Parts: sequence; structure tokens; C-alpha cells
Amino acid sequence: MYSFLPLLLVVLMASAASAACPEDGVQVFPRPGAVLPTNTRLLLEGVGKARGLVAELPGKTVRLQTGGHEVRARIQRGWTSTLGRSTVVLKLEGLLLPDKVYILRLDDVLPGTVALLNGSGPMTLPEWRSGKGPDKTAPHWLKRPAVSEGFSRRNEQGTTRYIRLTLDAREESPTYMVVTLTRKRSGATAQHYVVPVVNGTAMLGHEPCSGAFAFEDGKSYRARVEVFDAAGNLAPAVPPMDFEAPAAPPGG
Repeated sequence: MYSFLPLLLVVLMASAASAACPEDGVQVFPRPGAVLPTNTRLLLEGVGKARGLVAELPGKTVRLQTGGHEVRARIQRGWTSTLGRSTVVLKLEGLLLPDKVYILRLDDVLPGTVALLNGSGPMTLPEWRSGKGPDKTAPHWLKRPAVSEGFSRRNEQGTTRYIRLTLDAREESPTYMVVTLTRKRSGATAQHYVVPVVNGTAMLGHEPCSGAFAFEDGKSYRARVEVFDAAGNLAPAVPPMDFEAPAAPPGG
């Protein structure tokens, strides 16, 4: 598996333990620096105050550029989280050339003052290297997604709470998971959002001020997941997973 540093999700439990309110800005999947199939799709997420900017982008186009070649990507609607995040899909209108470094011209559609949270500094334009060709093969399961462990902690800023899913697949491209989360024995509206797979791990949950999924202490949930590679190939279906959200100890 290729890794994607989400700001979107804190991947290590140690990181989650010290999580504070995330910065306002955007982040991209696959992570900058990853190797992309030439038929890749990209995800762009807005966090905090940048959520609204990203949510307004569908219908616009943005460019990927390398020396002597340019591919336009049309921005399509994606997912909106319950807790202040919004992700859109960038669908390329052509193939990348193989073995080239491409820059995503986010400045086509976003102000240069918007921080790239999984880059460095205000609006450093993300770049990737293209691979040898398109990826037309769906991920093949070696280990289907399963709930591994949970973590919850309170501090002066609020609650950090995550459920860790582990999985393993034979796959050449970066991978992400679309999750439909429902509260069992409740009429609450289902939550539907996307999380990256990082080194065989996907994290479902939230930090004190933002997150992909809202959990309540000790409540029962069911997660239905679909796993895609960066080219949009869908892995074989997996059964839903049931779990209880971890409860933070009194006083954190």
C-alpha cells in the first residue's frame, strides 16, 4: 500500500492522543510525492474555514502540468462530513504521460493564501510522479477490512476519538475507503465520507474541532465500506463491520 498522510485523519494512536484542533486548509489524495497511475483520480479536501471553498468547486476545472504537457481535471462532487470537512473528486480529462513529475495548479481555483496541509507552507503546489501506465486492476484482498482497536481521549479542547480498521490488499496504486456509518438501533441519519488507507490502516473518527465521522461514547455503530484505488477501481465487496465507539475516561 502507498501511504497518504491525511491531515484528515491522525493515523497513529500516539498522534491522536495529542491531537489538537486542525488548521484551516486543504489536503490532497494521493499524498504529494506519491507515484500515480496515468489514469489517476485525485481527491481534494477542505478542512475548517476552507471547507466552504472546496464545497463550491464542483463544475470548475484545474490543471496538472509537466514540461510540455498539460491535463485538465474537472472537479466533481464528493462527500461532506458531519464535522466540518468536504472532499471533491478531480477527474482527469486525459491520461498523464508516464514517468513525469506533474504539478497540480490549485491556484487555478483557490486563493494562494490557503494552506496545503499535507504539503508545506501557504499553497505550496502539490506534485507527483506518474507511473509507467494506467491502473486497470481492482485491489485484490489479502486481508479484508476489520476493526482493530479504538481510542478516545478528552482534553481542554474537546474529545479525540478514533476506530482503527486494518486491511491488506495487492494493489499498485494509493487506496482510499468510502464509508457509510450508521448508528445501530437509532433513527439518526447515516454519515457518508471518505478516508485514506495508510500503510494498511484506515482511521474513522474525529479530533476536538473537526473530523470525518462523529461518534458518541460507547454507542453501537455499523460501517459499510467500499475500497477504491487511485484510478477508481473498486475492490471486491466486504461484509459490514459492527463496533462500539470507545468511551473516554472521566476527566480525559
